[in-house]
Amino acid sequence: MNLTEYLDSNFIRRRNPRAIFGAGLLLTSLIAALALTSAANRSVLVWSAKGELAVGDVIASSDLRETKVMLPENSKRYLSSGAKLIGSIVTRKIGAGELIPTAALSRTSKGIDLNSVPLKVAKNDLPGDLQTGQSIDLYILPISGLASQKSSLTNLVAANLSVEGIDQKSRDLGGDVGVVLKVPQNLVEELLSNVASGRIVLVRSAI
Repeated sequence: MNLTEYLDSNFIRRRNPRAIFGAGLLLTSLIAALALTSAANRSVLVWSAKGELAVGDVIASSDLRETKVMLPENSKRYLSSGAKLIGSIVTRKIGAGELIPTAALSRTSKGIDLNSVPLKVAKNDLPGDLQTGQSIDLYILPISGLASQKSSLTNLVAANLSVEGIDQKSRDLGGDVGVVLKVPQNLVEELLSNVASGRIVLVRSAI
């Protein structure tokens, strides 16, 4: 082996680790790019809720937001952005930002018998920022000094009731606030009976 051949062979040996490292980085980058491309191809556009939706709410365009997510296995459980949801009825509570499940909507109100029940609630006995469409739990607190009171314990009368309307004028005046709740028909009589014997407190339902 002459000097030139010897120097060339040593140069190659010195450069090999760098070449191998560079090739490894290039290969890793290509694999990552292919993985990202593959994930993007599996992403789908589905509907999600802009705000909280309660049982009995009728879906409007302002309730919906298109969301791109990767659902390779359970995409059929959710409604794609191509589905027509306007006018559908919510059959179970849907949280703000939640993807809308197929099983949470119905085209008819069958099985959802709700009555609009108006109530007067003291200003300090409901959340100050409570809004229409949100869900509440309705409690009855004992009124001290009432001898005819059936129970001296706080009573949860109904949970996850939807707020249909709030009288903003009465809220601004500082007295009792007029609130209309959507109440299952079979609970209306019991609710009104309890309301007559205690103090109403509305607590925002946990999402």
